[in-house]
Amino acid sequence: MRRLPWALVIFRLVAAPALLGLALIGPSAAITAAALLSLAVLSDILDGVIARRLDCVTPNLRHWDSRADVVFWLGAAIALLLMHPALVATLLPPALALVALETANHALSIAKFRREASPHHWMSKVFCLALWALFAQLFVTGQPTALLWAAFGLGVISQIEAAAITLRLKTWRCDVPSVFSLNSR
Repeated sequence: MRRLPWALVIFRLVAAPALLGLALIGPSAAITAAALLSLAVLSDILDGVIARRLDCVTPNLRHWDSRADVVFWLGAAIALLLMHPALVATLLPPALALVALETANHALSIAKFRREASPHHWMSKVFCLALWALFAQLFVTGQPTALLWAAFGLGVISQIEAAAITLRLKTWRCDVPSVFSLNSR
């Protein structure tokens, strides 16, 4: 059972190329892509919950959890754009803005602590759920809705909070629930 969190992380790493394969099939595989996306997001939620329950959380697991998230969401984004190329013009600007904010947060953490940022804060979880809903909707319909801007807004808020957490921390830490949970640390 203590290997289950690792299996869930590896599942997300495998889900990314699987989504790319589904994208090459085309829009007829949209429902399957949305289902695989949903399973991968569920694996992201459960890996940490299970690891904490089994008391097998390690810095290495947290590191690879974050890496798997990046690989998975990058693969999902590429798959989405391969399946629905008309979305490129709409999705590219907000996606690049979020990538720039994420990169800035990592640079800030490396400059301050000589380690990558890894707050795993609650707003990042909310953003992940919004991203899941957005991608599932886009895979199935190929049409952007107001959900795009809601998810983008949550992503910006999440990145701002991650930066605030890094700025307020005196020593590096992962799993910081919120910037508001950092009283005098």
